[in-house]
Parts: sequence; C-alpha cells; structure tokens
Amino acid sequence: RMPWVAFSTGKRACLGEVLARSELFLFFTALLQKFSFRAPPDTTLSLQFKLGITMTPQPYKICAMPR
Repeated sequence: RMPWVAFSTGKRACLGEVLARSELFLFFTALLQKFSFRAPPDTTLSLQFKLGITMTPQPYKICAMPR
C-alpha cells in the first residue's frame, strides 16, 4: 500500500469527473456552433497578461453574435 496517493487516483478519484468533462465539452461546443465571439465594436483586445505563478490574460469583454 502506498502512503502517498494523489487525489485523482485510487479510492479518492472523483467518480463524476469523466461525466463533468464530457458535459463541459458538449456545452462549449454548442456555444461555438450557435454563436460567433468577437470583440465589442471600437475595441481592441489586449495581449498583455498578469504575471504571477502563472500568466493569466487581462479581463476583457466579448460579444456573442448569433450565427
């Protein structure tokens, strides 16, 4: 028996993780099929980022236009 087992393996694995991943995939796929995502008019999106432990994009707004 291993004393150090990660939470994503063994008895502690999340039983719903596979279902949740597939549901998220279907949800975002449906959004991409039904909408075109663009920057708001007269706006340019910044490529600047926040530097910390990871690089994260700056917050920005987008418009979802029906296809």
